[in-house]
Amino acid sequence: MNKNSLTIAALFIAMMPYAAHAQGTIRGAEEGAAAGERAAGPLGAIVGGTIGAATGTVGGILGVEERPRFREYVIASSLVPV
Repeated sequence: MNKNSLTIAALFIAMMPYAAHAQGTIRGAEEGAAAGERAAGPLGAIVGGTIGAATGTVGGILGVEERPRFREYVIASSLVPV
């Protein structure tokens, strides 16, 4: 029983990064489907969702973040004239 618990714990720890990448997949699929639907209707939503899920997954793996925090900080603090 102890060996089974250790195996399950090891698998759980090994799968945790994939759960984090799934967030990028879901967000990418949602944004891609919305953009595809606006551009080409239902077929565009299917294609856009598929492409968005793929790019979201790759972005999640590489650690790409789409929120421009630094730019917002600079503009908010008025360090650079707009």
